[in-house]
Amino acid sequence: MKSLVFLLLLATCGVALAARLQGVSVPSLLSKYRSIAPKSKSTTRSANITEEFFTTEVDHFNHQDDATWSNRYLVSMDHFVESGPLLIFLTGDIPLDPSLIDENTLINEMARDLGGAVFALETRFYGESQPVGDLNVESLRLLSTDQILADVADFVLHLRRTVIGNPFAHALVAGTGLGGGLATWFRVRYPHLADAAWSSSGYLSAVYDFQDFSFGWAETAIVAGSQECYNRIYIAFHVAQNLLEAGFGEVLYEKLNLCSPVDADDRIQVAYFFSVLMTSIELYTLRNGDLEEFKTVCDEITGESFTTSLDAFAVWFNTRFVENDGCIIVNFDQFVESLRETSASAEISMAGERQFLYQQCTEYGWFITTDSDLQPFGERVQMELYYEMCRRVFGEWVTSELMYRSTVRTNDRFGGSTPNVMQVHFTNGAFDPWRYTSIVSDLNPYALADVIPGELAGADLGAISEENDTEEVIAVKRRLKELFESYMFPFNPR
Repeated sequence: MKSLVFLLLLATCGVALAARLQGVSVPSLLSKYRSIAPKSKSTTRSANITEEFFTTEVDHFNHQDDATWSNRYLVSMDHFVESGPLLIFLTGDIPLDPSLIDENTLINEMARDLGGAVFALETRFYGESQPVGDLNVESLRLLSTDQILADVADFVLHLRRTVIGNPFAHALVAGTGLGGGLATWFRVRYPHLADAAWSSSGYLSAVYDFQDFSFGWAETAIVAGSQECYNRIYIAFHVAQNLLEAGFGEVLYEKLNLCSPVDADDRIQVAYFFSVLMTSIELYTLRNGDLEEFKTVCDEITGESFTTSLDAFAVWFNTRFVENDGCIIVNFDQFVESLRETSASAEISMAGERQFLYQQCTEYGWFITTDSDLQPFGERVQMELYYEMCRRVFGEWVTSELMYRSTVRTNDRFGGSTPNVMQVHFTNGAFDPWRYTSIVSDLNPYALADVIPGELAGADLGAISEENDTEEVIAVKRRLKELFESYMFPFNPR
């Protein structure tokens, strides 16, 4: 995949791989945050998914401004019958794509069983759903959870009144990653508009310093890969730190095929360099939601042909992650400059990188650091890097205090890991590092949680497959279908 910068998401897995810029590769440290789309094990697609638009307000909370815009969504009415429910998939920060609601998805299977209509709603400022046409800071003030949820509220009303003509139609909101968080928060904020919500690997707790991500990744690497694999990565990163500190950065410049040496005296440049290395292996192992990726990577890194652990990591980094695609740019200033792009049609904007960073800086956090002692990536990636990133990209008004208070405010408003909510179901993979922002135990008898053994994120999103799904995954999918039928039609089972 060739692109201007290394920030374009793959629609099927929600993470970035290496790209080219005149013979060089520009790594992204943001893409590991991104949600994943449903994993499909079939190429069959519904032929009856259409693209539509509905009109909603640009600013729902400024009644002196009546400006409107057209929000994009997808719809499938293949299984809809009169009095059937609305099943709405919130895309969060991932691109709008038919694969989110096609015949290979569980939400479409639910629609078939319940006689429902299926929809996928694109989030404001992402993809082609642009309220004001640009992504400058003044415009991005309209990108907030409250504005997004108000869009969803208008969408439900639009579907009931205009699309199916039933003002009392039952509704389920669902999503994965950020979309799973939005689905839960919608049920918190607008319980009269959604009968139930499904959060699949949803991001629910705002976390300023998300040090548990790399800890969670390390847990999975040891179990799915090996302890030796963890040890080799640990040694490689700590040797790299020591080489920089001792003035031997030239060794890393040559071994890792960097476009320029790392300035060991610049704390931010050093932090960015190590974030690139950390991102590379986290991205690669998580990109398809398949635990076998951990084993494959670990088998390569623990091969007996390498003299040192740093050599093993360097060979993997240059032959697998970037696939010999040219030297690697590890210049923080260039990375920041790419994120300052404000055109909504730019490639980086279509990938949602600037938008998602803005939401991290002002609401969610989820900044992945090496502050935990229980991870192998050294100690150099700290919150200072992300504060500098937010400040340089969006302006001096961003402070570390503002970033921290924003995460506290988000949790205060929506409940964090203990939202006061009912008729919601939470699913997570037992090996997914994002589970540390999600809900993994029952909140009450009507807000239950399933943690699926042996899985990463998104194992529950696909339609039931007796051939490909494990018994645990099939059991969770069947439970989801039964619960949501009971939540939406408690007195009249369909």
